[in-house]
Amino acid sequence: MGSDVLGSYSVISRFHNLKIMITVLADDLTGGAEIAGVCLRYGLSVAFDFDFQIERFPLLTDVWIIATDTRSALEKDACDTVRAIAHRLKQTQTDAIFKKIDSALRGHVVAEIEALRECFPIEKALILPANPDTGRIIKDGVYFVGSLPLHQTAFANDPDFPATTSIVREMPGLSMNNCGFEIITPDILSVDDYKNYAKHLHSGVLPVGGSVFFEACLPVFFPSINRDAKPVGNERKFLMICGSTHEASIRFARENRIFERLEIDSAHVEELLDNPNMLKGLLILAARMVERHNKLLVEVRNKSGISVSSDKVKELLARITADLVKECGINELFIEGGATARACARAAGFSSLVPVCEYSRGVVRFKVSGAGNLHLTVKPGSYEWSYKLFE
Repeated sequence: MGSDVLGSYSVISRFHNLKIMITVLADDLTGGAEIAGVCLRYGLSVAFDFDFQIERFPLLTDVWIIATDTRSALEKDACDTVRAIAHRLKQTQTDAIFKKIDSALRGHVVAEIEALRECFPIEKALILPANPDTGRIIKDGVYFVGSLPLHQTAFANDPDFPATTSIVREMPGLSMNNCGFEIITPDILSVDDYKNYAKHLHSGVLPVGGSVFFEACLPVFFPSINRDAKPVGNERKFLMICGSTHEASIRFARENRIFERLEIDSAHVEELLDNPNMLKGLLILAARMVERHNKLLVEVRNKSGISVSSDKVKELLARITADLVKECGINELFIEGGATARACARAAGFSSLVPVCEYSRGVVRFKVSGAGNLHLTVKPGSYEWSYKLFE
């Protein structure tokens, strides 16, 4: 299957019998965390950073993940970020690049690849998003979630990248006239399809996609890999920040019986940000709830019909996170939604994360460097939490 689309060439020789270093550019934090989880599952050493610092280039690490946070940025800003990283990355000894994108093709996919091409010889981009394990497939060029076309699902209500079509080649992230490389977006019906395409990677082909495609590429880059990661238990004071508007997030918050729930109406978000005394009162209330119950869930929901920008919501959740982590001795922090996780991590002063374990695909636990015993677990908004994490 892969040779029909990619051409009849073999994998370049340096990929064989050689443990190389892969640099992953992930356009949001939870996407990068998902890749880190796959690496842990296979026993690969992995470094995780929020930005590119040449002095931190991990010479002895198998996989280096950079969470660029470009999905939530304007296209020009996203391209500027990727372009700057590419110019610095060219000075290193990285052997391969994998571009991690959203499984539903939200973001500035083609534009960011074009920015990468300024430093790397990319002839083709093999773009394989979706995830058959969660019912997300591409059939006859149309993206389906279960039995529904993408634009008829909850992705149609995404505040930043609403799905207006299910035809893959017409999705906004893939629309760019006269780009300098070939875009390959084949049908994906099963995990075997990922494996077939991965076998035919070429030095001029940039692999682009989700964690399932990344996992399929690993035998190409690392001939000897093992699955040996085990989850680490949780205990003590828990804080969960629900930063997604996906129905899975709403359902979990509504049905959970583990966390005390602090629900903030979106109508009050701007007032809380503009009024220090009002925000202080909310923070005192949240702190008391943590001390009383040890497990607090914080969410912003549109109860009154008055919407607010996602940036404002992220800012408020970030302030709440930073304050509670500092004042309440939070040991376990759970955040869903990549942009929210990045904003909260930045506000709390997290400079670096060390991947610890993968609970399930996309649900990854990190130790926060320089923060004692504080751990951060993140996941994409559309994925499910497992109640076992909070026992």
